[in-house]
Amino acid sequence: MIVTTASASAMVVLGPGSERTRVLCLARRDLLRSPCEAFEHVRLSPGAHHGRQGRPDAESAWYVLRGPVVAEQWPEPAQHLAADGDLLLVPRGHELRLQAGPLGAELLCLTLHAAPAAPRRLRARRTTRP
Repeated sequence: MIVTTASASAMVVLGPGSERTRVLCLARRDLLRSPCEAFEHVRLSPGAHHGRQGRPDAESAWYVLRGPVVAEQWPEPAQHLAADGDLLLVPRGHELRLQAGPLGAELLCLTLHAAPAAPRRLRARRTTRP
């Protein structure tokens, strides 16, 4: 599924104070036929927090369009500061919590299904023409 209308796929999360997180799903794929699970645009208001619970079957790549952001609870014990153009890779099962800088932040998130054996179990698709 490729999204063509923003209103149908946008979600706004209200946090404490004036924190706002806007998540716009740009594309979502069938997990049985593609390793790409979702492609999302995430916009954080100044100082806003956004967290993603780690799953054993998914990994993600976060590209910072506009930042800076602090990655908390990073797979390493220390915090990681990321700025414009940086890429944050989150392995399977690891939780990621982001905090936007004083001017907010904007990121793209690509979530990949990390079970490569699943597509091999499917029968080949056939296309028939009338």
